[in-house]
Amino acid sequence: MSEDSPIYKPSDPEVFSRGSLKLTYDLLRKKNPALALTVRNMINDDVLPKNEGQLEDKNSDHFKVTLNSFEVRAVVEYLMEYGQQDIEAQGQVGLAVMAKALMEDWIILAHKMVSELPKNQRP
Repeated sequence: MSEDSPIYKPSDPEVFSRGSLKLTYDLLRKKNPALALTVRNMINDDVLPKNEGQLEDKNSDHFKVTLNSFEVRAVVEYLMEYGQQDIEAQGQVGLAVMAKALMEDWIILAHKMVSELPKNQRP
């Protein structure tokens, strides 16, 4: 790997952008303020290394999700509860599209976490 390349890939399931974590917080905070705050606090963790040209750009910040499997499950459940109809009813169709993509990212992380469990602990 070259020195200009980050040591993580933004496509890694446990890697989320600053924007994704902020949107997750915004969508969760009315339904589960404690979980929303836990998600938002990850933004205060160390930023994953990034390319030299991106050092000053906070929008290019990525963080490793440090939630346990129960918290990730709760995020997915709350995002599913929130539902696209709630967002669309508020006249925010663009937000509905972003929320659906965000929910898919959390589901991918949940699947990865389950696949890493010993076989006798998998659901």
